[in-house]
Amino acid sequence: MINVLVTGSNGQLASCIKNLDVQHNLNFIYADHLQLDICNLNSVGAFFKSQIKFQYCINCAAYTAVDQAENDIEKAFSVNAFGPKNLALVCSEYDTTLIHISTDFVFDGMQSIPYTENDITNPLNVYGKSKLQGGKGNPK
Repeated sequence: MINVLVTGSNGQLASCIKNLDVQHNLNFIYADHLQLDICNLNSVGAFFKSQIKFQYCINCAAYTAVDQAENDIEKAFSVNAFGPKNLALVCSEYDTTLIHISTDFVFDGMQSIPYTENDITNPLNVYGKSKLQGGKGNPK
């Protein structure tokens, strides 16, 4: 059995995963922000220590209030940048593969063709900047 942790279990992205009719040997464990505070490294470590061994962690947790992020910069970066860093550190310690989901807000939207993960980023707002830092795994 392959154990898969899904963070941000009450969000839209995690809900889509819940709705999948998976016929494989996968055991999904869903955790919301009350069960797993990804913004707190000690909380993430304690959660992993108290659970079964996860082979994968899909990070669906995110601060997604795009407009509100302009006024709540600290919270946006805490969830979108430092949260993924904490998950990456603990996943590395437990030999768990982290799958981190980002957004097209890391781009400026000026390109006339679809973006790829290899294109140059240029976020125009706090939300995009926070998600970009989370994807780098080295938030400042």
